Amino acid sequence: MQLSKTQVTRLNRIIITAQRILETARLEQSAFHNGMPRRRRRSSEDAAKMRADILAKRAKGIPAAKLAERYGVTTAYIYMIK
Repeated sequence: MQLSKTQVTRLNRIIITAQRILETARLEQSAFHNGMPRRRRRSSEDAAKMRADILAKRAKGIPAAKLAERYGVTTAYIYMIK
């Protein structure tokens, strides 16, 4: 079966799209380890800002579980800051 140039072009677009989808899925999967997001190292400035923000939000009464989820840390760390 002979394909026209238009059909070949369309097939190539489909192949490229499929490759991009697979690459995106691979990158998303590598961002997680055992279902948890990978840890990332913060600079000392970022960590100080995060601690100050956590202290301010805890003073407002926001639950530690919500803050832990937002910042990607454990609730124990939230309580340790306090």
